[in-house]
Amino acid sequence: MAPPAASADAGMSRAAKRRSKKRQKQLHPNETEDGCTEQSQATRQTPDMKKQKMTAKRRDEVDDTEQEEDIMSLNESELEETREKVAKKSVKSTDKAATLRLPPGVTRLVQLLGDEHDVTSTDRAKHLLSFLLNMPLKHFYKDYFEKKPLLVQTMKNRDRLGGLLDLAAIRTMMQTQKLYYGKDLNVTRYELQKDGVKRRTTLDPVDGDVKKQVDASIWSDFYQQGCTIRLLCPHKHIDPIHALLSNLETEFGCMVGSNAYLTPPDGSQGFAPHYDDIDAFCLQLEGRKRWKVYAPLHMSERLPRVSSEDYVAADLDGVEPVFDVLLEPGDVLYMPRGWIHQACTLPDSNASESQQHSLHLTISTMQQWAWVDLIEIVMPEALQAVATGEFTALREGLPNKFLDYMGTMHHDPDDTLPDILKKKMDESIDDVVEEKRLLKEQFLSQAKKRIALVAKEASNLIDAACDQLGVRFISERLPPALSLKEKARTDAGVCASFNVLPGTMCRIARQGIARLVIDDGKAVLFHCCDNSRVYMEKALNPLEFELDDAPAIEQLLTTVEPRWIMVNDLFHDSIDDKVAVAQALFDEGLLAVYSPSESDEEK
Repeated sequence: MAPPAASADAGMSRAAKRRSKKRQKQLHPNETEDGCTEQSQATRQTPDMKKQKMTAKRRDEVDDTEQEEDIMSLNESELEETREKVAKKSVKSTDKAATLRLPPGVTRLVQLLGDEHDVTSTDRAKHLLSFLLNMPLKHFYKDYFEKKPLLVQTMKNRDRLGGLLDLAAIRTMMQTQKLYYGKDLNVTRYELQKDGVKRRTTLDPVDGDVKKQVDASIWSDFYQQGCTIRLLCPHKHIDPIHALLSNLETEFGCMVGSNAYLTPPDGSQGFAPHYDDIDAFCLQLEGRKRWKVYAPLHMSERLPRVSSEDYVAADLDGVEPVFDVLLEPGDVLYMPRGWIHQACTLPDSNASESQQHSLHLTISTMQQWAWVDLIEIVMPEALQAVATGEFTALREGLPNKFLDYMGTMHHDPDDTLPDILKKKMDESIDDVVEEKRLLKEQFLSQAKKRIALVAKEASNLIDAACDQLGVRFISERLPPALSLKEKARTDAGVCASFNVLPGTMCRIARQGIARLVIDDGKAVLFHCCDNSRVYMEKALNPLEFELDDAPAIEQLLTTVEPRWIMVNDLFHDSIDDKVAVAQALFDEGLLAVYSPSESDEEK
């Protein structure tokens, strides 16, 4: 195995230094800690002596840190006993998941973000989305997802979204964090322009090309000028929102983001009617807001790849909204991409300030995550592969004088022509025209055969294209918001110097946080554990392994809750290789390890 090389500390991953020290010890096993080598050949340890000494040292380290020790022995009967014990626990958890329902007593979304309920991270993600939508996910995906809007109104539990974000938390964030206009938030207003047409105006103060820092004056803009404050990345500072999005990424399998919108009272509106290139889940957290939702005006605007320009009122004249509703705290509105919408607060001068403003959180997903995005990767690569391959079909010259019979000026009579004109055209056809028609048919046939070659090659490249999308997702997604129980099983909670052993039971810390690809004869492992909460703020720092490490890595990445796998059972040539692969992943924060104390706690 070849862990990623690092020539300097700068830019190293959080486990790189630790791996570098271990690698140096492996390369120079007789070198002492002060850098001096042992001179006497007779004093070098035999493999058995070295193994015993290393085992004793590991036990001492475990005792010093009061860490719960994993299975140390390679005795096959003990290993089998451990396998059976953990397998029973996995089966028990699997049976529980098969009949999984929302845990009893859950009245608020934030209750599902912690460890109060013994569920896997995959089931937790399903619980969260099901709780938001107040319906079984099977129903949502079948009847609403990418098809039509969904309105969820919960008059009996207005506090069910409490604890995610409120006005007090926003004020605190602005006081304690350095926020910048255009980067962290926008100030906008939908207002009447000089030409008598309402349009959106962005009021972010600018100082040349330098983004200005937010100060207390923003609140005068908010209340006195009726501006909406849009927080562009609330999950950067608000942990419950980060945890919610991180879990939803597990459910959707693609990037999930969020914006928060704080709108003042008295009929204020921050944005013009428009549609988005994302599926939106609008969570009303405080106050009330009136929403109007319109179906796409044209079929070509259903599930669009890009967001629309702002509409003006005249664009929607005579268009009846599908929804004209009032969202109150606890309500949720889902809109597929392409559905036009606008929202404003209600004029209500008698209410107190805290009741007047509106605060909602928009959760976004499915941006540029469609079949077209996959095929857009596949087709150019397939064309290049066929064009440069052993077959010359695409490199052969075009037929002689094909422009004499191909193109719109040579097209056949349209079927919509009157019969009398068709008859006259048929009567005028001579041998030359007939010859051109035959040549055109031959040309089209040859073109279709060559296109079929490219399509066939494209079908062989689908896995590679999916890997590209997978790496894109890893680079875009949030760092995993592990629960306390999940963290306790990783390098963040077990012990910084934990040594993986052949008997260690382990699995990926959370499903989907890493992806293995083969590139240039190497096994390259991409992961999101070091990602920023800000979109694409950090470049990926992948781990590179030898190709023969790939099967073992694949086993570790595909062993997910509630299952475990023993390091000794990984596919590799030697015990040392198995341990080295698992240790590298554990040091990077990718693996969870099983502690025997978990069984004791259950009892």
